[in-house]
Amino acid sequence: MAAGALLLASAVWGWTFVLVKDALAEVGPLGFLALRFSLATLLALPVSGRGAWSGRSWRWGVPLGLALFAGYLFQTWGLLYTTAGKSGLITGLSVVLVPLWATAWGRRPDRRTWAGVLLAGGGVALLALGGEGLAGGAWLGDFLTVLCAFSFALHLVLIEESARAVPPRALLVPQLAVVALLALAGAGGRGELRFPPSPQVGLALGVTAALATTGAFALVLWAGRRVSAGRMAVVLAAEPLFAALFGWLLRGEALLPLQGAGAALVLAGIVSSSRRRLR
Repeated sequence: MAAGALLLASAVWGWTFVLVKDALAEVGPLGFLALRFSLATLLALPVSGRGAWSGRSWRWGVPLGLALFAGYLFQTWGLLYTTAGKSGLITGLSVVLVPLWATAWGRRPDRRTWAGVLLAGGGVALLALGGEGLAGGAWLGDFLTVLCAFSFALHLVLIEESARAVPPRALLVPQLAVVALLALAGAGGRGELRFPPSPQVGLALGVTAALATTGAFALVLWAGRRVSAGRMAVVLAAEPLFAALFGWLLRGEALLPLQGAGAALVLAGIVSSSRRRLR
């Protein structure tokens, strides 16, 4: 059941790469995140319970929210410059990076993990540099998305650690509220808050807030008490496949030959790392 919940979250997240890419044609990244996470926080209130307001929940919720904010900021910002499919593939690096972050808690990655890091790192280089040009906006978008992958990997490790101390639903509101507050502050300062949103932006906000944020993170937090961060990352590795699929179906995005080879290396690195053992 935990694997099925994580796979469902992966499919929803893969779909939202296309929705967010389209919405960013009309609204800035911080403005979109502010509206998305404010709505998601409100939706999470009825299911979070009184535990969401305890000091322990906020002690874990704040670092979870900071890692989540960094991940979504870099991902959304990067989508201004790169394609939905490439963004999803590079975000999948978080699977490879989870065991590296886990070293902070005393766990050592094995050789298979390091092989996965090298394969995926080479794949990202080909994705970023294998297009029609070797620099420019697309390269910036890919770099920002790499930073996003580091942030999401840290978030997964923190979920595993926090699940031992706090019930999962009690962590939902604190971390979503932290992201909402940071995004609102940034969007207000940059003048990115606009009302009312267009129908296209409204659809993206509704789907990402209700399904991809409140719903999906409720599933991930629930699964975090049942499986390790490494196992969560393995199942969530399906996200880049869904992102590439929806990018192709809904936006007609296609990879050039070298980029296709890079995508294959990223997926090979993910598969290699998914078979690792942390000791």
